[in-house]
Amino acid sequence: MRAYRLVAPNTLRWEQVPVPAPQPHEALLRIHACGLCGTDLHLKTRGHYYWNERPMTLGHEIVAEIVSLPLDYTGDLQVGDYAVVDPQIVCGDCYFCRRGRLNLCERLEHLGLSIDGGFAEYLAAPVRNLYRVPADAPRETLWRYALVEPVATCVAGMRLANPQPDETVAIVGLGFFGQVYAQLARLWGVERVIALEPNPARRAVADAIGAATPLAPDEWQAQPTQAHVVVDAAGSPDAADWCLRLARKAGRVVVFGYRPEPVQVDWYQILVKELTVVGSRSSNHAWEYSLQLVHANRLVLDPLIDARPFDAIAEAFADAEAQRAFKPILRW
Repeated sequence: MRAYRLVAPNTLRWEQVPVPAPQPHEALLRIHACGLCGTDLHLKTRGHYYWNERPMTLGHEIVAEIVSLPLDYTGDLQVGDYAVVDPQIVCGDCYFCRRGRLNLCERLEHLGLSIDGGFAEYLAAPVRNLYRVPADAPRETLWRYALVEPVATCVAGMRLANPQPDETVAIVGLGFFGQVYAQLARLWGVERVIALEPNPARRAVADAIGAATPLAPDEWQAQPTQAHVVVDAAGSPDAADWCLRLARKAGRVVVFGYRPEPVQVDWYQILVKELTVVGSRSSNHAWEYSLQLVHANRLVLDPLIDARPFDAIAEAFADAEAQRAFKPILRW
């Protein structure tokens, strides 16, 4: 089969590799579509998290057709169903798994980050990681369900923040994730959502969607507004500083944006404001709700999608890196 592989930092290429042989607890999947995430851009630059100089297939935002199921499988999934794939491969037995903190599993593996992922024609994945796409989903738009994974990561973060309707929410960064966080805040009942973003094109998209009031940093500085909940959806060098400046006393800051390098923060501001700072990693217990959100079109996602054939994946990486595309989705 064909797979788009990371073979060295900053070097990806198509390779011919064997179709994976599923283990007894795994299904064989034919990839239908896979989204390109900002994490993929980081991995391209640095090598994957456990880089050992061996090639690896990236891609973790996956919707696929089930080709085979384990012989002893007795659940509701059937061959021919389409499913979204939770990319977190957990042990189920460690301290954190036994307490429901699956995203913190001591032996966590992650499709597309530490083991081969979805930028390929086929994939083997545990059956317990599959969530069936509803049967009435239009076949011509099944590729949109690749968005369930990134939406689920935002839902998990929003549940940690738990904003109340009378609170103000601030989003730092209006890439794909920031745009989704703003809309989720509205679904949580929040009436006032602001967002900081230096890129005018991204502010224009947010303005058209209407979930948040987009502000350039200098606009906020001219008329500062502080928020009860602040979400770092940027992962930029100055995002942490902006989050602490935006947070009001007794506010909550969700660290969501990924940045591999350390950042410096004014630690004293956390003390004097009595801030609660919480990290949000991946997508714990958010899959069913996120699948329902995508299926029911509860979120405005079309302005954020850039669907392309898989053969255009190199151009998709280039456009994502240059911020010319929010969320490329590669389709077979």
